[in-house]
This record gives sequence, structure tokens and C-alpha cells, in this order.
Amino acid sequence: MLYGQRVTLRRVVEEDWEKRYEWLSDPVVNRTLPSGSGMPLTPEVVRERTRKYAQTDLSSVYFTIIKEDGIPIGNTQLFNIHPWSKHAEFGIWIGDKTVWGQGYATEATGVVLDFAFERLNLHKVYLTVDADNPGAIRSYEKAGFNKDGILRDEVYKNGQYVDRIMMSILKHEYLKTI
Repeated sequence: MLYGQRVTLRRVVEEDWEKRYEWLSDPVVNRTLPSGSGMPLTPEVVRERTRKYAQTDLSSVYFTIIKEDGIPIGNTQLFNIHPWSKHAEFGIWIGDKTVWGQGYATEATGVVLDFAFERLNLHKVYLTVDADNPGAIRSYEKAGFNKDGILRDEVYKNGQYVDRIMMSILKHEYLKTI
């Protein structure tokens, strides 16, 4: 488990599938995700993905974000972990809309970055974010990520193409923020 001031990150377990399905079935939450196509996922698909995320894999680590009252509010992960180049891709989503804008994503991002740079000894963490998600972009910038470029018309979701912004943070940049 990883700990912040208001959040705890614990490894995803298979039983998390029901909460994940609830969040992913919400069109407002789903719209913020790169996979958000407006097409509902079936319980079986979410259960199978969650089972996969719960398995130990050296190339990825998946966490459930738990707020201080013990309630799960979202998920975060490092994936495409590359041990030789020492980089990984980061992702996060807050499924509980009642806590949006309260800094939980920023805090959880900091906890994951600490894990990535201090425990995994990575050199770089990168991500892509939909250009039409200003809240997420602000959260990443608060955590120290820099914009690297734009992937034009990168995803098709909700009936239109959306640009994605590439962002990254290097270990020495992260160390300046703590």
C-alpha cells in the first residue's frame, strides 16, 4: 500500500470490478476517459479487465484510490514500465464525481510519482490526456508534468475526434517539487 495525507493506494483486487463497472457506466465519468466512446461496457468485460489488473505483472501496477474515510474513489496506474529506459506511462481517473475538484487526483498523482521515482528508480513518467479535459490537465501541471506536444485527432470518442496532449515529468524535475 502507498499512503498520502488523504488517500491510500492499494493494489487492485478482483472484487473491485463492481465499483469500476459502476463508475465506467456513468456517461459523465466515461466521457473523461480516452476509451470513452459512449458505448457501455458489459459487466463481464469490466470483471475480466479488473481480474487482469489484479495479477502481478512487472510491466504494470494498478491501484485503487481510497480516500480517508475508507471509500474507493478511483484508480491509478503505471503501465508500459520499461526497466532499461526507466520510464513508464501514468494514468488516473476519479470515478466518484462527488469528489471531483477536491485535489484527490493531484494527491494520488504525487503518491504514484514518489513510488515511480523513489522506489522504482524511474527516470521519466509520461501520460496522454484528452485536450478537452482541462481539470485533468490542471491536476497534472500541479503535480509537475510539462506539456510535450499534441497528438492531433488521436482518439475517436463520443462521435468526434479529440486531440491528446503528451505530458511528462523527469525525476530531477520531480525532486525539485518535494
